[in-house]
Amino acid sequence: MVTIVVEGKTDREFLQDFISKTFDVAKEKYNFKIFDGKDNIFKLSHKYYEEIEKELDTIDKVLIVVDADDPKDECPIRGYEETEQKLKKHIEDLDFNIPIDYFIFSDEEKRGYLESFLLSVLDEEQKKCIKDFKSCFKYELSDKWVYNSFYKHNEYPFDFTHPNFTELKTKLQNLFKEEI
Repeated sequence: MVTIVVEGKTDREFLQDFISKTFDVAKEKYNFKIFDGKDNIFKLSHKYYEEIEKELDTIDKVLIVVDADDPKDECPIRGYEETEQKLKKHIEDLDFNIPIDYFIFSDEEKRGYLESFLLSVLDEEQKKCIKDFKSCFKYELSDKWVYNSFYKHNEYPFDFTHPNFTELKTKLQNLFKEEI
């Protein structure tokens, strides 16, 4: 059994779709723990870590998936580098004695969210269109807004063979090595 730790339901939904469209792994071979936010993932005393600890005889591996966030965001842990450093320390502190890996959703500039990651795989024409629209709009538009407004309704119209998905695929292949 593999446990995937995520911030929220949207992350779980995307990863479920991605796994089902990319790998031949039975849904019974993995589960998700939804922590309701990045800050909660870094709380060692969170109830889901207690659950994982109690289930270590059935859990083989854990993957923690978080957003990089934007360095200008108000959350305490923001930006790719800060998130990565904190994750490495957090994994050590968890001390579960099973393999734990992580993946950080971000765009090409190593910032952002799941939505930024997904928008990063669009073709150049679509990216230019979004950039032009954002620059002429009176208010600052986040990647979450753009994604939810233009792309979410198309049920992930993304090419999962795009190179930006390679690292995620590799992490999941390692996670499901015995299952594939």
